[in-house]
Formats: sequence, structure tokens, C-alpha cells
Amino acid sequence: MHTIADIVDAVASPYAEWRTLRDVKPEMRDGRPVYVTGNAAVSFRVEHEGRLKMLKCYTRPNARLGAIYGEQFHPRELTVRNIVGRAAMVDCLLTDYIEGRTLDEALASAQTVEECQFLAQGFDRLAAEILRSGRAHGDLKPENIIVGEDGRQHAIDWDAAFVERFAGEEALEIGTAAYQHPERGVEMYDEHIDDYSIAMISTLLHLAAVDCAVVEHYRKYHEPPMLPLDIRRGATQLIDKAKEEFARRGWARQYRVAEMLRSPYARLFRLREVFVPRPMTTSDTAPTLDVEWGWWGCRQGDGWAIQPLYDSGFEPSEGVALMVLGGYSHYVAVEDGRTLMSMGKGDDARSVRDGVARLRRADGREQTIAVEELINSSK
Repeated sequence: MHTIADIVDAVASPYAEWRTLRDVKPEMRDGRPVYVTGNAAVSFRVEHEGRLKMLKCYTRPNARLGAIYGEQFHPRELTVRNIVGRAAMVDCLLTDYIEGRTLDEALASAQTVEECQFLAQGFDRLAAEILRSGRAHGDLKPENIIVGEDGRQHAIDWDAAFVERFAGEEALEIGTAAYQHPERGVEMYDEHIDDYSIAMISTLLHLAAVDCAVVEHYRKYHEPPMLPLDIRRGATQLIDKAKEEFARRGWARQYRVAEMLRSPYARLFRLREVFVPRPMTTSDTAPTLDVEWGWWGCRQGDGWAIQPLYDSGFEPSEGVALMVLGGYSHYVAVEDGRTLMSMGKGDDARSVRDGVARLRRADGREQTIAVEELINSSK
């Protein structure tokens, strides 16, 4: 049997025996290659044919890797010899190296609201990409996400992924408990295995943007302050706080995603449409208030001008709709779904009429806002 040390020696050797690869040069420090170890592999930063790459050498076989990675996977690629000279061939993965740092490191070092918002928005874009892709990662967590130098986020380590050809099989692993629903088992192996992880990470990041205590907790423990098993047992205080903060700001998508963390089921069937809304087609018809599966929005043509995410609402007028979320009223732009203005729970807001929005504040003050001012105020 070969050890991690055997693999490191094989990669470091100037006489390394590769089956198909050529010109592989590991990054060295003090005469030894720089590497990190994982559950079933050793990873090296290498130069391959003049380009920076990540080389991953597996300590045990995984028959699914070829289907997951395609041409990036090289079976039986490197010859490794143990202390008595017995040879074995190990599987290797060679991928482009992504300059950046992990989302785990980025969140732990975040110092401002803007940094947390940037990370949250970047993760939501990554989540939408994954949900559209037809495959699922299987162990999505901040340590498995790289925040590139351009801010774009990339999921790495897809060894536990689901692709369509694996339908009907069982999972080889069930991910990391801090980001997985307690009911997820090996029998759950389909396109929904990332659902709860996406909801958890998105809620964590958006809550961090409004509550610095969340960042402090993550910086200390490197895990969310709300854990799936505790949520399942009824400890939902932080979810309640997240929903309240999101509702107050008119963050309808974040509100619904946080709400999903209470689900008794690991599959979150509405998650995809929350992150990947149906595009609105060009239509001459006026937007109208409508409901889908109990959530309200504004429909226009075959799509939604305002995503159906709200508790209730009023017919849009002059490009603005008054929508209600978690007891808070919000003026929302029909053009792009932006929250233009949010009111407190005691405020009485009225739909736009004759070019103005009228509201009475909880303290009795009355306010009149021109619709142009309302629409332009948040641009």
C-alpha cells in the first residue's frame, strides 16, 4: 500500500513516471513540493507545459471521477513506489489553478459590510450557475469555494458530485454536517444534494452583511452560528432574526431562502426558481399582481416583472408596486424588481396614484413622494 509520503516523493522526483502527462513541475519549498492533503488525495500546485495547474493525486480509486471530470481526469497516471520498491499506479486530476482565496478565508477576514455583501452576491451567482448546470457538487461549503481575484467564485473538489448518468445510484459520501440537512443520507443522490448547502451558505453570508456578530462567530469557529441539526431540533432564533432583517430591508429572495432552512425535507424544490427565475419575455401587456404557490409578485407576459416572493401586494401603478413581506411594506420597481423604499411595520403606505406615493408614518407624520423621485432614489 502506498502512503501520502510515497506520492509526494513520486511527484518530487526528477524521474517521475507519468503514463500520459509530460513536463509536470511541482512548486518547491526548501527542496520539497508544496502540497495539501484531503480525505482521499494529495494536491500540488504545479506548472504543466508552462501553465499553472492544480495536480490532485488520489490515495484510493473512485470509479465516478472520469464521468465527473472528463478529460481532466487521468486514470492510473503516476507510478508510486513504497519503501520496499513495490510499484502502484495512482489516479490523477489536472485542472487549471484559480488564483484567489477560499470563501472560508474571505469571510473570516471580512471587516466591512461591503465585503460581506460582495461575498454574498458572488455566492448567489455561483449558486445560480450550479442550479442551472444539471449537476450538483455534493459537498458545498466555504472551504470548497475559491473567490477569484476578479471576485468571481468557483466551486472546487467535485469528487462527490452528481451527474445525470449516476441517477438511481447511492452517494459515496454525504457532505459536511454544518451545511447539510440532517435527513440527507446516501440514498439521496440527485440534482438536489446541494439545495440545503446553498440555502445555508447564502443565508450565512447575507446575515453576516447585517450582523457583525455572525462574522465574529465565523472568524472564531469557522462554521455557521446556526447548525442544521440544531435547527432541526427547534433552535431557530437566528433564522427568525435573519428573516426579520431581510423582511425589513425588502430582501425577498434572501427571506425565502432563510425560511427554507426550517424545511423538514432535504430537497428544497422551490430553491432553483428562487435563484433562477423564469426570464420575462418582451410583452406589450401591463404587469399585473399574481400569485404562484402562495407567493405574490407581478406577472408580465410569460414571466415575472417582480418575482413571486412576497406575502401579498397591490396592483402595480406607474412602474411601482406596493408589496408586503414579513409585515413590512415596500415600494418595488416593476422594471427590475429593485426595492425602492421600505416602510416600518407601523407605517401605512398606499399604492402610487397620480404620480405620487403617499404614506402615513407610525408617529403620525404624512409623507408624499413623487414617483420619479422614488424610482431614481435607489439607482
